Amino acid sequence: MTRRAALRATRRNADYVCPQCRDPVGREKEAYHCARCAIIFPVLFGIPDFRLSPDRYLSLSEERAKAKRLHDYAQTHSFAETVAEYYRITDDVSPEMAVRFSEYVLAGEARGSAALGAIPARDAGAGRLLDVGCGAGGTVAAAARTGRDVAGIDIALRWLVIAQKRLQEEGLGGELVCGDIANPPFADKAFDCVIATDLFEHLPDPDAGAGAIRSLLAPSGQIYATGANRFTVTRYAPAGLWGVGYLPTSLRRRYVVWRCGIDTLRFLKMQSPSSLSRLFARAGFTEIRPSPLTISSDRGATLKPFRRLIFGLYRALCRVAITRAVLVRVGPVFEISAINPATFSSTKRTTS
Repeated sequence: MTRRAALRATRRNADYVCPQCRDPVGREKEAYHCARCAIIFPVLFGIPDFRLSPDRYLSLSEERAKAKRLHDYAQTHSFAETVAEYYRITDDVSPEMAVRFSEYVLAGEARGSAALGAIPARDAGAGRLLDVGCGAGGTVAAAARTGRDVAGIDIALRWLVIAQKRLQEEGLGGELVCGDIANPPFADKAFDCVIATDLFEHLPDPDAGAGAIRSLLAPSGQIYATGANRFTVTRYAPAGLWGVGYLPTSLRRRYVVWRCGIDTLRFLKMQSPSSLSRLFARAGFTEIRPSPLTISSDRGATLKPFRRLIFGLYRALCRVAITRAVLVRVGPVFEISAINPATFSSTKRTTS
């Protein structure tokens, strides 16, 4: 590690706070410690784990065991092989879904680059960036490749192990932290920009997540988010099915189980551009701008001819005002940007 990187790491570590009481935490060997709450937060596989509770798929012990299994596997296998191994050992993902999901993960850096390019010009590539729900680290890698000061947070340690493998394989830096965005381990106003790709549909309490993100942003800082549109007239991407966003919950559950063998949407709070706009407004954001997802011309270069044609048609429709307005409402994916007002007021958080 260079002296500059070491100084940066020291500054970052000093920014960590207890996600429960918000007091600064101290470092003790391979753990962080909150004196007020008497909680020890371990550092596992080089990744600080500040979770107060697990995600909804696995218990903490099960999740850490799965993360260790993936970490051990990654020592002798590539990033792509580690992604494939993840889906091989995940029972509720069919082989067909595993192929589709793996392609999505492997294309993460391309999506991250597109997200960075879509951030409004006022950010101008400066300031500290947080990728919330960073998953396999695509956006962290894209930002690190440009030299940005970037951190990624995710509640799933197993995915952060995979993200760590991506960064190591590419020789990139970037800070990875395990935690719940509703109770984050970062100080208030620590970031100038937040990116949240496909995040809010996965949060148990989207309002708490949005409020916490606003507290983490410096005044005039901005958030850029993307999501799958529940009201799309095409396939809803997280399930690969048509029309599921229009169905009542009970009927949707039966339909997804019939088609997929398991309710893959059981923990999702499906979002639309309008619902996420209202969510941001409740959190106190301003200048809220939803639009169809920006897709760069090179994103379809590796696709088969038919899908490349669809990508081209989508980009053409996004350039026409009338069809762009339609795509905001019923297109498959959307993006939304918003600003934390310069007059900053902290947002109350709930703690687990």
